[in-house]
Amino acid sequence: IVYTSDGKMLAAVGGAPAQFGEVQLWDTSANTLMKSIRTTYDTLYGGSFSPDGQLLAFGCADKTARVIAVSDGKEKIKFDNHSDWVFGTTFSKDGKHLVTGSRDQALKLVEVKSGSFIDDINASNKGYGGIRSIARHPKVDHVLCAGDDQVPRLYQIFRQKTRDLPNTDFNLIRAFERQAGPVNAVAFSPDGTRIVVAGASGEAHVYNVEDGKLVATLKGDSVATFTVAFHPDGQPIAMGGF
Repeated sequence: IVYTSDGKMLAAVGGAPAQFGEVQLWDTSANTLMKSIRTTYDTLYGGSFSPDGQLLAFGCADKTARVIAVSDGKEKIKFDNHSDWVFGTTFSKDGKHLVTGSRDQALKLVEVKSGSFIDDINASNKGYGGIRSIARHPKVDHVLCAGDDQVPRLYQIFRQKTRDLPNTDFNLIRAFERQAGPVNAVAFSPDGTRIVVAGASGEAHVYNVEDGKLVATLKGDSVATFTVAFHPDGQPIAMGGF
């Protein structure tokens, strides 16, 4: 689930496995369902609104990422450059680009206007493992991703060095410490100074973005945590688990 930046609309993406994907758009002032849109033949993941709230992106189990118009629910982009399920989406700060993260280990950059593939943000040939969750920094074009290899990584979205033959991970800003199990959820604090990381261990860990220092360990579910979120004031953290 994800809110628009003004909090006036809530989107839920999900569905029924091997049957259909569904997007629901809710009016938060009246708690009423505005639209229900079915798409694809399997579950949807990782919904995100564009900064202006006019577009909604989401990942799909059919290996695509899609973008729809909030006004009429019509599909604007179908991005099919991934080779496995897409679990995460997030827009660039100006809304002109989309970042997608997949079980195929790749973070990909897409131009929203044309739907064209622009770049592999990470070096996905390094065996990092499938990406389960991504989040964009609230103030700059940096994206945090984590998943099966248990290491959260912070990347700059736009490449500043050309590719080399070894496919060096030039966009990588920082790799945080390895977690006790696969990571299911990541989030930034509202001011962008901290991140929270949670997953199969049931704990959540909070780190400083600037130096990667661990600042807190939170005891959540004893089995696994699947979602985390900072309170708007940056202090409490909500966790949802198995």
